Amino acid sequence: MFRFDMNSCIFKININKRMKTSYLQIIFVLSFLICCFTGIPELKSQEIDTSETQKLFDLSLDDLMNIEIVSAVGKSQNIKEAPSIVTVITSKQIKQRGYQSVAEALNSTAGIDIITDYFQPNMGIRGINGGVRSWSRLVKVMIDGQSISLRSSSDNFLDQSLIPIEVIDKIEIIRGPNSAIYGKNAFLGVINIITKKGSEETNNAITHFAGSFANNATYGISTVFGGENKYVDFLFASTYSHYDYSGLTPANIPGSQIYTTTDLTEQNESSPFSIYSKIHYENEKIGEFILDLSHQDINHKAEFADWGALTHHNRINVLNAYERLQYSKTLFDNFDSHLSIAHSHSKPLNNEILDNDNNHSDWISREFKTTSYEIGGNISYNSEEKSSFTLGVDYTADINDYQKYYTINSLGDKTLNPGGSTGPRNFNNTGVYLQMILNPGSFFKLDFLNNLTLTAGYRFDFHTIYDDVLTYRLAAVYQIANQLSTKLMYGTSFNAPSPAQLYTNAMYPGDIIGNPDLKPERAKTLEWAIMGKIIDNLNFNTNLFYTVIEDKIEYLLPFGEITNITAANISKIYSAGIEAEVNYSYMNSLSYFNYSYQRSIIERTNPLYGLIKVKTALYPEHIFKFGETYAFPKLYTRVHIEGKYISSRKASEQNSFIYDPINYSIHSYNLDPYFLVGVTLESMNLNLFNNKESIISIKMDNLLNSEYNYPGFDDYDIPGLGRSLIFKLTQTL
Repeated sequence: MFRFDMNSCIFKININKRMKTSYLQIIFVLSFLICCFTGIPELKSQEIDTSETQKLFDLSLDDLMNIEIVSAVGKSQNIKEAPSIVTVITSKQIKQRGYQSVAEALNSTAGIDIITDYFQPNMGIRGINGGVRSWSRLVKVMIDGQSISLRSSSDNFLDQSLIPIEVIDKIEIIRGPNSAIYGKNAFLGVINIITKKGSEETNNAITHFAGSFANNATYGISTVFGGENKYVDFLFASTYSHYDYSGLTPANIPGSQIYTTTDLTEQNESSPFSIYSKIHYENEKIGEFILDLSHQDINHKAEFADWGALTHHNRINVLNAYERLQYSKTLFDNFDSHLSIAHSHSKPLNNEILDNDNNHSDWISREFKTTSYEIGGNISYNSEEKSSFTLGVDYTADINDYQKYYTINSLGDKTLNPGGSTGPRNFNNTGVYLQMILNPGSFFKLDFLNNLTLTAGYRFDFHTIYDDVLTYRLAAVYQIANQLSTKLMYGTSFNAPSPAQLYTNAMYPGDIIGNPDLKPERAKTLEWAIMGKIIDNLNFNTNLFYTVIEDKIEYLLPFGEITNITAANISKIYSAGIEAEVNYSYMNSLSYFNYSYQRSIIERTNPLYGLIKVKTALYPEHIFKFGETYAFPKLYTRVHIEGKYISSRKASEQNSFIYDPINYSIHSYNLDPYFLVGVTLESMNLNLFNNKESIISIKMDNLLNSEYNYPGFDDYDIPGLGRSLIFKLTQTL
């Protein structure tokens, strides 16, 4: 089946800050009234049941409660039975809420906070953020189970370059450890992006958009199409966009007046590009083959780079790609096998240039190259008693040309910068894991235990560079009632030091250099959760967690001196909190609310104060997020309001050092809390041309034009974006 959805136009218009207050008030009041009241008699009198609500939103609470996931145990499983804290964002939610990237979707989830430097989103989770030059490194991000991190630095790029948003079927978000299955870097969570099948792709499209933001040009194009022919199913998508974040002024550290309103970002452009393709062949006799590939081109000016703000001479341009072939076959009754072979590669492209000052007579270039080969497989036995046993082995060979910085002068002469060290080029890891899922009631014929499921997983990683690591996970899930379950889990995980952390040299005098003696960071997490459906139109998912992180990698002092900064395993973190998610359905509306509280304390030895315990930096204690989608079927309209409250957070240690060079370790400043809200109006079941669906939407972000800042890592904090208006028109052909 082949379908083509047509061109969409998106116009982003930054609304002038001098817009009359009365106009803004009208927009806000109208949006509020639309979502909170049913003033139209025909709509107010409608009695809409669950099935009708599902038709309006293409999603119901039952769908959310009974969705099948694969990330928790590596095989299909009902979310209520999964031995993990899982949140799922579906393709339907992505469409209805207008998300443009994976980062934007993740930022609606409890326990996750995303900050940005307008190069890349930086995801923190459960009270902890990786800090300077750590772009979402605390979790493992995968596409259909394949890691997509930049192998040189373990960074995960979550902007539009990650994957075309149209091919995503769902995003499975696991908060908590999962190294017992996925090995290194499944540290504090796992993000698994599940892609659609071509035969399921009902929004085949060629989409282009053009417009402006803050008086800067914005444009792009994307394509997605798929289909099937007997045994073969295929999917292809690509996306390219161009954004310009020029005109922003760095926010001064309290007491500092370094930057004025004349200090603005210039040509702060972002041009992400990505391609994703998949061919799926399935025959009952032969088995199932899947060939997929992903290509990321990360291409951004970096005006808020920690090594040089407003130099107007930074561009980070990196290629990151993989190709993979998978084969699955049922060997005989109840025995399944799976084999995967993958090749990935990454390197900086020719356009990349780095500069730490405003003297452009010389600059810095970066070289690294990583080629990786992965092979893995497992055999699973699935009994009729809902029990299963899985044995798996995987081998990864990362061949590294280590990250090196060079200084280039105006004549083109190239000089290797000092610092750093050399090590083996090959990072080889062999992982062996065993997972057992047991339903003791069915297995031992004990009826009173029929509602209990036990999961145990063990994995041993043998690595050629850092220490061998044993991780494990134990979980018990009990079905209290048909729509209510509780979970108790304990697991361990580890975060491996990247080649850049181990061996890199300095970008400039005093910059970070590698430490070949780094050990993996290790975590232990205890979790208790209860989820279910109490009444027909409300479901919930809430959990308590307690995590202890040992050998946390932190950067040693001094800052700003000639002696280079190095990383070391010097800290310990205790983190505890609660996360609660609620989904509510009533008549024509679907709503979500989530709240997370986390208290995270970092412990380390300070030369001046001895053993100290202070709050972790960068992450807020309180986060509240909400969204409501309201349908007006008689008006062919759907409205979505989404908002978030972020409490105050501690500034980065780098900025605290500038704020108080002597007492920075115990005396830091906090960034102000802020509240953001946006509204989207979208047409429903509207046919304007040739009896084909037309979709018109208008979206306003930061409706209240709130002023807020993200933590920075130099002598400033990073300003948030103001109000913007998005107009979109889609015509299906």
